[in-house]
Amino acid sequence: MPKLALALTVSGVVLAAAGAQAQTTIRFAHMNSPTHFVNSVGTDMAERISERTDGAVKVEMFPSGQLGENAQITEQIALGGDLIGQVGPGTIANYVPDFGIIVYPFLYPDFDAARRLLASDLIKEIEAKAEAEHNIKVLCYFAFGIRDLYTRDRPVRVPGDMAGLKMRVQPVTIYTEMVKQVFGAAPTPMPWPEVYSALAQGVIDAGEAPPAAILDQKHYEHAKYLIRTNHILDLSSVVMSASLFNGLSDENQAIVQEEADAACDAMSETAISGYESQVAELAEKGMTVISDIDRAQFVERAAGIAAAFPEWSEGLYDKARAVIDGDRK
Repeated sequence: MPKLALALTVSGVVLAAAGAQAQTTIRFAHMNSPTHFVNSVGTDMAERISERTDGAVKVEMFPSGQLGENAQITEQIALGGDLIGQVGPGTIANYVPDFGIIVYPFLYPDFDAARRLLASDLIKEIEAKAEAEHNIKVLCYFAFGIRDLYTRDRPVRVPGDMAGLKMRVQPVTIYTEMVKQVFGAAPTPMPWPEVYSALAQGVIDAGEAPPAAILDQKHYEHAKYLIRTNHILDLSSVVMSASLFNGLSDENQAIVQEEADAACDAMSETAISGYESQVAELAEKGMTVISDIDRAQFVERAAGIAAAFPEWSEGLYDKARAVIDGDRK
């Protein structure tokens, strides 16, 4: 029997002992290292859930892609696996295309604008579709960081400076379109754990990520330049199998939701407040930080990305802009 199929046939509910209360074990899977804030905050969340449910719900942490990359984690969740996953909305967009709007480049002026969109009826309708049609329940969103461009050995100030470069990209359409249309580079899809060696060997010339992630993976050892494009306020999500969530008691559902919300708030605070110090730390580790870019050129190119998504609901981009600008709920 295939490993994935076997894993999905194993129930997350086990008996702690004869006559004891049933225990639900949930695996929290993510791509970050054990020292990353997602893992440390997730560990705290797991402890609080166990305490508040008197051990009825146990959450175990699986960092560093142990259970697969984001797309594999999301697939297992959709199939009813005993998982919580930290995955980007761009990955969920493989199931519900409209999720891609959440990570649209150059969309948000600040995090408050992002909060307005995420709390809107527009996004709630998209979430409901993911849950009803694909068994994917979004527990909460958080700011993973502010994404910047970085290169092995070429300074970049305008899109034309990226010509001819191979740039690592997540295997997500909106990121691929951003690399092609905004940066004018050749998109090179690649799992996150492989980026370090790809930079070292020159397989890729550039990447894009929040400074915290560059530090976490030590990409500064093989990338000379950090370019402060701030192209995406990187919003990530904590999701789980809807069938698994619905199988919990009402009381334990509430506890899991409350603790996930608290965890997302804590992760957002860590990511946003630490940005400047993380950029400074990358400079200390030898990266040259470039801030004097012609941002207007990048923004102008980003406007055309929406046209690459005919599968989006009609007027999705304009509706999102209206919410962000405060024109409607």
